[in-house]
Amino acid sequence: MTTSPQNSELQQDLSGIEEKRRVLDEIVGIAKAIENLHASLESVLILGTSPKEMPQGALNLYKSLSDNLQSQPVNTVKEYLVNLDIIVKNQLEKVLHYSGMDFSSDEVVETLYLASDTTENSLFNLVEDFKRTAQTNVSLRILLKKRGVSLPGPSLAVPQDVIHKQLKILDVQEQKQRTKIKAKITEMKEDLGAMISNPNYPDKMKELLVAAQGNLDLDLNKLNSGAALSQLSFVVDAEEITGVHESSLSDEQPTQPAEKEKEISLAQAANRWLNSPWDVTWKDASKKD
Repeated sequence: MTTSPQNSELQQDLSGIEEKRRVLDEIVGIAKAIENLHASLESVLILGTSPKEMPQGALNLYKSLSDNLQSQPVNTVKEYLVNLDIIVKNQLEKVLHYSGMDFSSDEVVETLYLASDTTENSLFNLVEDFKRTAQTNVSLRILLKKRGVSLPGPSLAVPQDVIHKQLKILDVQEQKQRTKIKAKITEMKEDLGAMISNPNYPDKMKELLVAAQGNLDLDLNKLNSGAALSQLSFVVDAEEITGVHESSLSDEQPTQPAEKEKEISLAQAANRWLNSPWDVTWKDASKKD
């Protein structure tokens, strides 16, 4: 496929944005891990209080219980809690270790991402699992409380003041990551603005760029309002998109003789890429179907 000067310029611009998307994805990953660490330790603090002293906010966790769990008999719920208490006790030390890391260090971030590629026991998996375990633990205790059964939380070797201290550290770390995210989104908005102003780019392409820029504006507003990172437009589940794409393929399509594949145009690739999840690369989006 012959590449015109205009297409070459467009591809160069899109490649630049892709690199910033990649960096942004890493920063968001770290920030989400910090959010999960914070939520996990808050749940651990709740476990250390008596059923009568549980904060009102803990009731929100109860609402997340499935109907199946809510319908279990008291003795079964108690058995679940015994197992959950063991997991919390065993994993708390690791969680506290991670919560004390300097996530603003490039070396630390690089190490964490390298580890996540080589082992299932990475920071991201551990923290996500621990948060789910701790919050389920709290929810089940609230379930028992609603049934008139008071069950004390697990005895933890870590004093509550240590956990409070770690929560304050995580607050500072999260704000640093959010500042980085805002800066990177602002850079991407400026890059998109320059592309929109470029007279060499077709109007249809500019419509896509304007829409992408609008989404970034919405994300900045959400960040400024303190919204959770999961609410941002670029935090999407790639599997959902893939599933929709695969289900749209008909099993009844006739098998065609092998022919020379049609090349996808740069405009088509850009359209697909700008509307794809943030972890889809420019190279993947520009591939032929």
